[in-house]
Amino acid sequence: MLRRKVQELEDKILELGPDNVAAFFAEPILGAGGVIVPPEGYHQKTLAVCRKYGVLYVSDEVVTAFGRLGHMFASEDEFGIVPDIITCAKGLTSGYLPLGATIISEEMYEVISKPQADGAIFTHGFTYSGHPVSCAAGVKNIEIMERENLCGHVKDMGAYFEEQVKTLIDLPIVGDVRGRKFMMCIENVANKETKELINPDAKVGNRIADHCQKRGLIVRPLAHMNVLSPPLTLSKENVDFLVATLRESIEATMADLQNEGFL
Repeated sequence: MLRRKVQELEDKILELGPDNVAAFFAEPILGAGGVIVPPEGYHQKTLAVCRKYGVLYVSDEVVTAFGRLGHMFASEDEFGIVPDIITCAKGLTSGYLPLGATIISEEMYEVISKPQADGAIFTHGFTYSGHPVSCAAGVKNIEIMERENLCGHVKDMGAYFEEQVKTLIDLPIVGDVRGRKFMMCIENVANKETKELINPDAKVGNRIADHCQKRGLIVRPLAHMNVLSPPLTLSKENVDFLVATLRESIEATMADLQNEGFL
């Protein structure tokens, strides 16, 4: 799997021509696509391919940065790479105000910080670039995260969270439980052996989310999956409540599906 995926990237670069490929974008863990954790070594090997052909490597850390995996940034600390560019948002202000950032390497900065031709300028401004209110919120948010050691808390509690969520794999419709720390996904299937999916008309992810909400828990439905992105302050008691509520809600959903002929 790893070798094939890395080869696919190199083949695509060669197909297009290295001079026609500016950058390769990759999330450390694929978020909205279903919380897909890459094979061990994937990012190191795809970075090596990009270096080989002069392609910039962009880590999209909009989801994984600022504590979600127990680090301010996951690229180096969790996956062992230093990309050319990191994009981030969301956790930068904990969502209190909208703010995103693009972090670039020293090598890139050296190029764009000086004119490359007489009279040339790097035009990159936007109407709300560097908005002082949002930036102030971001600075204060990071200050609080560091003061409260939220990354350390996620490292410690994340292991327990992973362990407990994975206990749901014994339920008949739970085909996979994956993710890392405070970024987890439950995939629901009709057949655990073949991974055959439940009829989309059943809207199993939405049903589970609805049952959870009735019991005081909010989870994200994503087609036949449910994504868990808890607050970074999650406690052991919160984890126990979350997992117990999910179990009850999945069991209630199974009963619904059986009564309606989906299972």
